Amino acid sequence: MYNQFCRNLKNFIRINFHGNFDNSLRVKIAEDIIHLTDVEAYKVYKKRNDPLYRKIGEFIYILSKYKNKYPSLNRFIWELWAYGFDIIEPEDLQNHNIKHMDEKAKLVDLMLSTHYFA
Repeated sequence: MYNQFCRNLKNFIRINFHGNFDNSLRVKIAEDIIHLTDVEAYKVYKKRNDPLYRKIGEFIYILSKYKNKYPSLNRFIWELWAYGFDIIEPEDLQNHNIKHMDEKAKLVDLMLSTHYFA
């Protein structure tokens, strides 16, 4: 599932990136999710306690709140944890600053459930 997600997301970005302003939000949303596709880079962020480490962990936590709406996320988040990603609860969950979170959750679900991007 994780490998399919990585391939699909990278191809989704490649397909939708044409410098076209109509696709800019779609690509921006996908680019914000791309950090989930590089386990080794994540380990470096974690080792250095880079702010991106916490941002990714908080994103995964907030993504987990969508598992009732998108059941495939439950298994995916478990898989991320198995790869070494940490799930970090934001200090102020009500005021998290992740823009377009609904769209990001929807896109993650799409990348998990399709094969046509691979």
